[in-house]
Amino acid sequence: MGRPPSKAARAKLLRATTEILVEEGIGAVSIEAVARRAGVAKTTLYRHFGGIDGLVFAAATASVSETVGPDTGSLIGDLREIQRNYLDIASSPINREVFAWMLTRAMHSLEAAALFRQERIQPRGPTVVALQRAIARGELPPTTNVELAMHIIQGPLISKRFVENSDLTDDEFETLLEMTVRALVDTTAGRPPL
Repeated sequence: MGRPPSKAARAKLLRATTEILVEEGIGAVSIEAVARRAGVAKTTLYRHFGGIDGLVFAAATASVSETVGPDTGSLIGDLREIQRNYLDIASSPINREVFAWMLTRAMHSLEAAALFRQERIQPRGPTVVALQRAIARGELPPTTNVELAMHIIQGPLISKRFVENSDLTDDEFETLLEMTVRALVDTTAGRPPL
C-alpha cells in the first residue's frame, strides 16, 4: 500500500504550474518542466493529478477557489461584482489561452470534460454561493437548477470575451446583467423568459 500524497508536494506542483503558465504560457507546461520547477518527482505529479490535464485544471480550480464571493444582499449585486471580477480575469491573454486550452481538451476527452465541469461549477465557488444565497433569500425558488443557472450566467460573458474577443461597455454589461437575472427569475419561476 502506497503512502498518501503529500499536501506540500501538491501545493508545490500547483505553484510551479501557475508560474510556468504566467511566465511562458500553456505550451510550456509539461510533466518534466513542472516537476523540475517544483522539485518534486514526476511520479508524485502523476499520483496527485494523473497527468497534464488534471494538473492544469487543478491549477485553474485553485485560483477560483481562492476567490471569496461578495455578499451584497441581492443576486444582481453579487453577480455584478462576480462578473466584473471575471471580466478582469478574462482580459488577461494567458487566462484566455488557458481557458481555450481547457475548452479544447474538454471537447476531445470525457475525462477532461469532467474536469472542466468541476472547474466551472465549484460547490464553494463564488457564483454557486451567490445562487445559494439567492435561493435562501427567496429571490430564486429552492428548485433552481444551479448547474443550468451557471450556464445562463456564464454563457453571455464567455461568448463576448472568448467567441467575439471583445470587451463589454458599461451599458452592455448592465444590460446583460439585468437580462441574466430576469432570465433566472423567469425560468425558475416556471414562466417562459421575456
